Amino acid sequence: MRQLILASALLAGCSGVASAEPFGEVTVGIPVPSLAEAEAWYGQLLGGGAEKFEPAPGVVEFKATPNVWLQIFEVENHQPTGAVVRFLVEDMAVAQAARAEAGIDTGEAIEVPGIVTYSEFADPFGNALGFYALP
Repeated sequence: MRQLILASALLAGCSGVASAEPFGEVTVGIPVPSLAEAEAWYGQLLGGGAEKFEPAPGVVEFKATPNVWLQIFEVENHQPTGAVVRFLVEDMAVAQAARAEAGIDTGEAIEVPGIVTYSEFADPFGNALGFYALP
């Protein structure tokens, strides 16, 4: 029992270290087989006003939100990672209509009443994406 109490005390003391200072930004890397095609597609998805830069040859980054960057980079023998990048949208219908005008199908909006409305789709290379709106 004493060891359990000691272990609990150590874990409690360590938990403050991990959460003492949150991260300032997040960059999500998305592998693609064609950087030029992905740059055009993600530019349409995020809208013409999205900040974009090329930090290194073969890498393009888009500022998706004030603290999140999408980094696309070209790889040989591309395989989708299984990860899903989901974007919070204010109004699902408006967000989907804007992407439809750009030729991007964002899937069917599915509502879980009182909890969330979401859609699931993929980029042209099979990388999983989604939108969600909260009530």
